[in-house]
Amino acid sequence: MLPTRVLLWRTLNLIIFHDIKPEEIFLTTFTEKAAFQLQEGLRSLLGLVTNMTGVPYDISTMYVGTIHSLCQRLIRERRLSTGGTRPIVPALKDALGQYFYISRRAYWERIIQAGNFSNDPVTSINEYFGSSSSSKHIAVSNCISLFNRFSEENLDYSGIKGKLNDEILDNLIDMYAFYKKSLNPPGQLPKTDFSLIQQQALNVLNSSLNSEQIFKHIIIDEYQDTNTIQEKLIFKLASGYKNICVVGDDDQALYRFRGATVENFVEFPQRCQRYLGRDVTAIPLNINYRSRQQIVSLYSDFIGRCNWKKASEHGFYRISNKNIQAHSQDTKASVIVSTPAKPDNVCAEIADLVKEIIDTKKVQDPNQIAFLYPSLKSAQVQRMIDGLENLGLKVYAPRAGRFLEVDEAVAVFGIYLKIFGKPAKGNFSGADYNDYHRWMDRCIDFANTLTDKDKALADYIKERREEIKTVISDYQLLAQVIEQNKWDLSQPYDIAQMKRPLHTARGLSDAAKKALGSSYFERVIKKRIQESNPFPLSYVINAATSVDWSLLDLFYRLCIFDHFKEMFDLAEVGEDEGPICNMGLITQYLARFNDEYVSVITAQYLRDDKFQVTLFMGFLYSLFRLGESEYEDANDPFPKGRIPFLTVHQSKGLEFPVVVLGNPRKDDKGPQPIEEIVNPLLDRDGEPLERMSTFDIMRMFYVALSRAKNLLVIAHYKGQGQRTSEPFATILSENVTRISNFDLNVLPEAKEEVEDLPKNYSYTSDYLLYQRCPRQYMIFRKYGFVASRSQTMFFGSVVHKTIEDLHYLLMGRRQQP
Repeated sequence: MLPTRVLLWRTLNLIIFHDIKPEEIFLTTFTEKAAFQLQEGLRSLLGLVTNMTGVPYDISTMYVGTIHSLCQRLIRERRLSTGGTRPIVPALKDALGQYFYISRRAYWERIIQAGNFSNDPVTSINEYFGSSSSSKHIAVSNCISLFNRFSEENLDYSGIKGKLNDEILDNLIDMYAFYKKSLNPPGQLPKTDFSLIQQQALNVLNSSLNSEQIFKHIIIDEYQDTNTIQEKLIFKLASGYKNICVVGDDDQALYRFRGATVENFVEFPQRCQRYLGRDVTAIPLNINYRSRQQIVSLYSDFIGRCNWKKASEHGFYRISNKNIQAHSQDTKASVIVSTPAKPDNVCAEIADLVKEIIDTKKVQDPNQIAFLYPSLKSAQVQRMIDGLENLGLKVYAPRAGRFLEVDEAVAVFGIYLKIFGKPAKGNFSGADYNDYHRWMDRCIDFANTLTDKDKALADYIKERREEIKTVISDYQLLAQVIEQNKWDLSQPYDIAQMKRPLHTARGLSDAAKKALGSSYFERVIKKRIQESNPFPLSYVINAATSVDWSLLDLFYRLCIFDHFKEMFDLAEVGEDEGPICNMGLITQYLARFNDEYVSVITAQYLRDDKFQVTLFMGFLYSLFRLGESEYEDANDPFPKGRIPFLTVHQSKGLEFPVVVLGNPRKDDKGPQPIEEIVNPLLDRDGEPLERMSTFDIMRMFYVALSRAKNLLVIAHYKGQGQRTSEPFATILSENVTRISNFDLNVLPEAKEEVEDLPKNYSYTSDYLLYQRCPRQYMIFRKYGFVASRSQTMFFGSVVHKTIEDLHYLLMGRRQQP
């Protein structure tokens, strides 16, 4: 929170006391949450200044957000385009969208053909990344990681192909070239991904004559996590006025796997001299206002136990001599260690301590106690969860398992399986495939349990199945009429010739007859004919034989039944927010299915189980294999009433009154395959390949140790097969306070977090929505549910942008001679 506050006050100072216009500042942060806090804080505090001075401030056009969101704005920035027109902005694919794009069968066959492999492409790709798997899923994931890294390093495929005389690498580079070209099909809206959009923004800046004069001040948060392309972009923006401010901590550089290079921060003074010709003023933020003294001393000592010295020259691979000091004067015990024992005993001891902390009101809610792990896919995590749940404590473990395995997802998709049917199991082998079919069986069993208890739910499922049978039957009847009359589905729909034979088809349902005979639909058809753009016959048939609900509609209709309604009730009274948070994420995935695959469920899609296979063996199976995690809300990430389990990476930027480091072990297995592949292609000096893993492990645990405010608890495992990583092994063998000797009375009571940055509320989207329905407000605004048929929500913004485009177009024409 301190860096965010620093950026906020620096920005306010520039605007209020130095007459810098908000639109002349480029302010980027690492997370959407930090960006939102800055926007809200600036809006509120500038509003207070306006009330006192009468000077108005408008930040609506200010560049504040994540680097990716600001790259999108730069691409469509009129000041960077020719003639002041709005450039075409490519459709942005997030990580999940990128996976679906590449993994689709037809596309995958084309891209591996472009690779021109001499042996089996999937096996060759996976072996190149150090895996013996023959899984297409793993091969796709490996390709995506390499493609993104090429983009983040700003490597041009024509410049790196053949550089290392490596046949498989050259095959992969050809695939990357095909991928980039496929994103810009002629005559269609271009597409991009999170890595390429930065490259495209840099190209826009390089091709513009005034890109260096738009922003007077560049302010960057979490600079240690920037990558090569981001550094180029940032220095390009700053090259005009040469005012750049960065905030960061190289000891918290955790995102090498995303292409981040910590040297951008460690060598920032030298880079400023190289690119801007300016010296740097360093302002150390070396007072820790978060943690008690022992916690600060421990993590400062920990990070210093690694050799950071460069081998061939003077200097270090980190900024040394930081001298971090605790603001707190409390020297009582704030770091404690479990009794060294077997895992089950350690987990039981820590669980007892946690329960006592909660029972004695040392925390106001269980979500103020966080368990941190290098990875949540381990036996140690499950042991700890079991230990806590045995004492009646509820756990929220966002990455301990697949999202599809949480109870809420099992219930919803179990009902979907009963409605649409379970796909048949093919003659395939593989652990994931078998596990997925077992998951579907579990979903159906759970749904059967629900219907046994709720007859109304059972009847509803039966009605939906009958409805599906009806629309399929209607489609088949209409198809017979089309065949008898020798019509073609692609020919224009002729009302005079076609309506009566279709409408009078023997056995056609009343719903289909009503759709075909609709006077409104007929007016629309006639209008299209008058415009010389008639509907094809296939469109009319699909419209008449579609169910009148989407997957999202179906979800919301299920929410009226008791099992799901209870989840909303628990959240409304603040007793347990975990289930409702996961329900919100289900709506986000269902909306994603509508976007990626199909929003209207037609009989043509339902027959021959096409829809069933697409939903369950395409979309959901991909989520299952990707291990998509539970709900994570950037604004309110931890449901009340539950103890959160997080990876250390998840915890970065967060703080908790009590932190338990559940496993102080991370084996050093050397650099990741992606580093070994890409590193030889880079023309720069950086951290040695053989030391990267060691440095990354030290930084990861440094982040873990520095999250605690009042109490840090470290698990100490001992026994057969149990080993503690250095320097923890040495630290835990020294004079430490054990849980058994800890006096809980010295632990300060955690206060409820009060956000010191004021919030703003919209009259229409906050006040009026809450006034109309508080529960609706809770669902959509607080828990991130996606509204069904949400397209109408974007209508207002589309109209606004269209009017704005027309305005600038007319201005541009007036300026022409």
